[in-house]
Amino acid sequence: MTEKEKPTLKDVAREAGVSYTTASLVLSGKGKISERVRDKVFATATQLGYKKKLRLPAEKGKRSNYIAILHYVPWDYSWNFIRPFIIELEKVFYKRDYFPLFLNMNQQLSSEDVLHKIINSGIHGVCSIHYSDEGLFERLEKSEIPVVIINNSNVQNKFDLVCVDDFQGAYEGTLHLIELGHRHIVYADYHRPDFPAVFADRFIGFKKAIDEYQLPFEKGQRITTDLYGLKELKTKLRAWFTKTNKPTAIFVHDDYFAARVMTVLRTLSLRVPQDVSILAPGDTLSYQEPFIPQITTMKINTSLMGKLAGDLMMNRLTKKPEDIHVLKVKQQLIKRGSCRRL
Repeated sequence: MTEKEKPTLKDVAREAGVSYTTASLVLSGKGKISERVRDKVFATATQLGYKKKLRLPAEKGKRSNYIAILHYVPWDYSWNFIRPFIIELEKVFYKRDYFPLFLNMNQQLSSEDVLHKIINSGIHGVCSIHYSDEGLFERLEKSEIPVVIINNSNVQNKFDLVCVDDFQGAYEGTLHLIELGHRHIVYADYHRPDFPAVFADRFIGFKKAIDEYQLPFEKGQRITTDLYGLKELKTKLRAWFTKTNKPTAIFVHDDYFAARVMTVLRTLSLRVPQDVSILAPGDTLSYQEPFIPQITTMKINTSLMGKLAGDLMMNRLTKKPEDIHVLKVKQQLIKRGSCRRL
């Protein structure tokens, strides 16, 4: 090859008859690659004059000290929500002499780009918060890079996972409203095509409590709108609260949406909790801020989830897993005054 045609990693992989990922793992000194394949890749790289600095494989039993944290922050508020995950992960990693590398998955990166970035950065483990790409995760696992998913129940039973028990949380939250004497409860949520599991689990948990107490629930009592569709939300709430038999409570999908519901209720001259009670899973809002409405929630223990995920990753790095681990964390009722007893 001429100077302008310097060999690339793809050239090495092609000439050695291996995949790009395998060639990258060999030349970065990572992965459990057979000695025969390693020798072939190194020999091919030398023969082609591949100039990138070659890193010999780590000594047996030793691993890279970098762990990637992929995070997906679709809204500004959710950064406050995921911070406890990151803080607890860092605590676990630092105790074991591992260091986090952050990748924001809001960037327009293809799965191939992310895979190469992870492999070429010397990363030997991946924790993913919210973000889910099954194809990427499967390729990472095949490359001997363990993956732990945090707070994304879409991939249950496919990868090691720590998530919140959305079904049980919604069930217990609804029971709290029923115990306060509410018998006519509206359910309000918003379309979440990126998180279908949590969208379904919370409603099913709510409905289980309603059915156990044999409370009436019409199809229209579930109000579903777009997250920012305040006009549609107002129309649907007005339809219920102009009836003679008005609802006394609303169970909302999460507290971020509940704050919007409360804004709409004020435009309808309805007071919380005097006229209608509000309860929602979450604690995604920053309740230390004076302008945030105080909402009774089923709190998600993000700190505990972060610690469990960190411990699970350490276990993956030191032991060969026998099966998939799915850990679900229970939600806790936090009373802030948005629910009243009838």
